[in-house]
Amino acid sequence: MRPFRLLLLLFTTLLLAGCGSYYHVSVDSLRDVQQPSGTRYLLVPGNEGVEESDLLFREVVRQMTPAFQAKGYSIVENEKDADNVAKVSYWMEEPRVRIDTSTVTRSYPVVVGRGKYRHVEYVYVDEPVVSSTTIYSANLLIEAYEGSSKQPLGRQIWRTSLRCSGGTEDFRTLLFSITRVLPSVLGTESRGMQQYQVFLGEDGEIEVTNLRDSMF
Repeated sequence: MRPFRLLLLLFTTLLLAGCGSYYHVSVDSLRDVQQPSGTRYLLVPGNEGVEESDLLFREVVRQMTPAFQAKGYSIVENEKDADNVAKVSYWMEEPRVRIDTSTVTRSYPVVVGRGKYRHVEYVYVDEPVVSSTTIYSANLLIEAYEGSSKQPLGRQIWRTSLRCSGGTEDFRTLLFSITRVLPSVLGTESRGMQQYQVFLGEDGEIEVTNLRDSMF
């Protein structure tokens, strides 16, 4: 019995290792050919009525910071220390319900014949199965402008827009998935929409896949 138990434990461990959630992130980014030399950015809210002291805005900035650092940018808190300004907007969309229709084949017993010649046969019927899934989406838009002035803003030098969709309505989870993709796309020229898949494992595993690259 001991070898069987070991095999069962190994099989269960492998199943649990694959547990997690998948999120779909789409990216559309534009970049001006003429870029400024400065790399110090002041981040300001793009949402109407949101101040720089807003806790959610500060959380968004915190999660975005590694992406800026990966590009060689530094984030400053004072306007006088900035070379450029990045306006940060974020929002949730209305949930969407996706309807999926499939078929399942079921068998039903039917008695045929009479008397001692009666017997059971099975009739196979394809029955429709309808299921629904609620999809939640979060958006993050970062628009960078040359110069340190908040008002008026200077020349726009790049804009990166990201949208994450998944089965959770928790904004911070969706934002976390967005920021896994952000380091490779921030301030770039995407040349159209790019699609990514982010896997968040229950054991802490994180995997980011460029769906365009995975096709080749």
